[in-house]
Amino acid sequence: MRKVNQNRKSNYVMKNQVKELHRAVSSLRQICILFLTGFLFVSLILGPFQVFSQEKRTIKGSVIDEQSNPVIGATIVLKGTTTGTIADANGEFTLNIPTGNQTLVVSFIGMEKTEVAVGNKSVVSVTLKTSTVQITETVIVGYGQQKKESVVGAITQTKGDVLERAGGVSSVGAALTGNLSGVITVQTTGEPGQEDPKIYIRGQSTWNNSDPLIMVDGVERSMSSVDVSAIETISVLKDASATAVFGVKGANGVILITTKRGREGRAEIRITANSTMKVPSRLATKKDSYDALSTRNDAIVRELALNEASWEEYTPLGELNKYRNPSSAEEAERYPNVDWAEMLVKDFAMSYNANINATGGNSYVKYFTSIDYLNEGDILKKVDNGKSYDPGYGYNRLNVRSNLDFNLSKTTVLTANLAGSYGVKQDAYGQDAWEYRIWQSIYSNAPDVYYPRYSDGSWGYYPDDEVSTVNSLATLANNGIRKITTTQLTTDFTLKQDLSMILKGLNAKGTLSFDNTFKTEGGIYDNGNVQNKYIDPVTGEVTTSKIYGTNQFDFIPTRWSTNADNAYWNGNGNFRKLYYQLQLDYAQKFGAHDLTVMGLFSRDKTATGSEFEHFREDWVSRITYSYASKYMLDVNGAYNGSEKFGPKNRFAFFPSTALGWMITEEEFMKNIKFLNMFKLRASYGQVGDDNVDGRWLYTTQYNGPMVVTLLLVLLLVAVVLIHGGLNRNLEMKMCIGKK
Repeated sequence: MRKVNQNRKSNYVMKNQVKELHRAVSSLRQICILFLTGFLFVSLILGPFQVFSQEKRTIKGSVIDEQSNPVIGATIVLKGTTTGTIADANGEFTLNIPTGNQTLVVSFIGMEKTEVAVGNKSVVSVTLKTSTVQITETVIVGYGQQKKESVVGAITQTKGDVLERAGGVSSVGAALTGNLSGVITVQTTGEPGQEDPKIYIRGQSTWNNSDPLIMVDGVERSMSSVDVSAIETISVLKDASATAVFGVKGANGVILITTKRGREGRAEIRITANSTMKVPSRLATKKDSYDALSTRNDAIVRELALNEASWEEYTPLGELNKYRNPSSAEEAERYPNVDWAEMLVKDFAMSYNANINATGGNSYVKYFTSIDYLNEGDILKKVDNGKSYDPGYGYNRLNVRSNLDFNLSKTTVLTANLAGSYGVKQDAYGQDAWEYRIWQSIYSNAPDVYYPRYSDGSWGYYPDDEVSTVNSLATLANNGIRKITTTQLTTDFTLKQDLSMILKGLNAKGTLSFDNTFKTEGGIYDNGNVQNKYIDPVTGEVTTSKIYGTNQFDFIPTRWSTNADNAYWNGNGNFRKLYYQLQLDYAQKFGAHDLTVMGLFSRDKTATGSEFEHFREDWVSRITYSYASKYMLDVNGAYNGSEKFGPKNRFAFFPSTALGWMITEEEFMKNIKFLNMFKLRASYGQVGDDNVDGRWLYTTQYNGPMVVTLLLVLLLVAVVLIHGGLNRNLEMKMCIGKK
C-alpha cells in the first residue's frame, strides 16, 4: 500500500510538471510569436528585391579624406538597398552591384555623407570632407531632449554601456547603484525575482510613497520590463524645474529610460553571457553549544554566592562533552550542536544571464531586436522533505523586444516598440507576511535548542516557546511550491510628422500605447502540518506536538495537493493600460537666439483586476530660450487632472522656471585654461503627488454595518413618532399604573 501511495504521489508530481511545462511552452510561444513576427516583418522589408534577370558586376574603389589619407572603416552602401561593405586598412573596397546606373552612399563618423554615381565605371575614388556640424551631446528631458550645455534643470544621465559594466547585475535598479549622482538605492531583499532595490532621488519627498516615476520610451512602465542590454540611455530628473512637466507624478523625481534603436547599415549581431556568483555578505556568528554552555557555567560559578538556585542550571562536564563529541546518533539528537547558518545557507549561489540582439537597417526601415534570458538561483539550500517534491526559491525570466523605425516618407516616420516578458518566480505558500520565518533560526535560535530533523523524520521544535524558536528548516521544506507566472506585453506606436512645409522647425507626434500584464499562481500546496518533536537533554523525555488516531499514537500528516494556475483577478495581478498622446514641437535658431516650444496632451486609462478604470489627463507646455549659449531660460507648466479628487479639485497647475548662466562663455573667462565649463543655475518649481490611499474619498460613503445601524435607528424613530402620537394616554396610564 505504501508503494502504491508513493507511486500516486509521483504521478501527481509528474502530471503537475507536465501541465506546468505546457503552460510555460504556451506562454513562451505567444511571446516568441510576437518577437518573430516583428523580426520576420523587418526581414521581409529589408530583403533586397532582386531581379534575377539582372547581371551583376564588380566595382572597386578607395575612400580618402581631404589630406588624401585612407578612411579606414568607411561604410559603402548601394543606395536603396542593404548591400554594402566597409573600407579596409588601405581605405579600399570591392562591391558587387547590378549593372546599370547605380549610386553608392559613402559615410563615416565625423564626415559628411557623400553619394557617388557609378555609371559605367569599374573603379571609383571618393573623398570625404570633415563635417562642419559640431556633434553635441544631448540629454533626455521630460517629453524631449536638449543640448547638454543648455540644460538648466538638475538632470544626470548615463548610457547603457556604463550600466553593463556592473557585471552580472540583472536588475536595472541595481545597475544604477553608484552610477548616477543623487540616486540612492537600498536593497531590501535578496529573494530571486524581487531584487529590484528601493530607489530614492535626493531622499524621501512624500509620506505615502517615495518611489520615483519610471518612464520607458515615454510611457509610464515598470523598470523590470526592460533588461540592461536593451537600454540606450537613462536620465534622472531631480529638481522641480526638471520634473514639473510631470506635475502630479513628479514629486519623487523621474527616471527616463530610452531603449536602443536601429541604425542604417548592415546587421550587427551582439551576444553576451554573464554568470554571477552570489555570496552572503555577512551572516550571524554564534558560539556553538559547548562554548555557550561553558560560558553559562562560568557565570553560574561567579554568581553562586548571590544566587544558589542557579546551580540547578549548571551543565556537568560529562554532559557538556556530549554536545561537542557525541558518541552516537542518539546522543547527537539529544545534545544538539546546530550551526543554523550552515544548515540553511549555501556557500554561494549562481545566476546566469544571456542576451542576443541584432541591429541594422536601411533608408526605409531600421530595427533593433533583442532576446534576454535570466536564471536566478537562491542562496537558501534545497531541503529533502521526503514528499516527492523539491521545495526552494528561484526565478526564471525571458524578455523579448523589437523596436522598428519606418520611414514612410521624407517627412513621416512610424516607430513601433513591441516587447514581452515571461517570468516564473518560485517560492513557498503562506510566507508572504511571514518571510522572516525562513531565516529566523539563523539569528535567534540557540545551537542547543533542538535538533532540526530527527532520524524518524519528525522536525525539531521547542514546546515552551514555539513562536520565538521557529524551525526555519521545517518551514522551508514543508510549505509546498508556489509558482507565480507573470506575462507582460507592452506595445506603443508613434507617428512623427515634419511640418516644415507649414512652418520651419515645426514637428508633430502622436503616440498610442497598449500594455497588459497577466499573473497566475499555482503549484504544489502543503500547509506545513508536520510532526514536531523535542528531546529534553537533561531527562531524555520526548515531547511530540501531534497525537492523532484511535490509539493516540499515530500521527496522520496532511497530504499535499496540486493547484492549477489561477489568475489574479484582484490586487496587482492582471493589469491593463491604454495611453495616447499628442505633441507639437517647434525649434528654431535666429542668429544667436535659440528658441524651442513644446505643447502636449495625454490621457491614460488603467485598471487592475475587475476594478473600475483609473483616469488621468495631462496638458503640458515648455518654452526654452538660449542666447549665444550663455544665458538660458526654461519655463514649464503642467495642468494635471486625476479622478482621485472631487470635481472642483480634480485639476491643478504645476509651474516651474529656471535660469542658467554659462560663465565660461564670457570673454573674461576665455584665458582661464583649467576651467572648460562653469555654469550657474537657479530654479523654482512646484510638483505634486496624487498617490493617496483609496478612491472616491471626496464622496460620503457608508459601510455595511453603518447602513444597517442607520436603518434601525430610522425605523425606531418612526415607530416612536407614530405610536407616541396616537397612544400617549395609554402610555401615561401604563406608567402611572407601574408607579
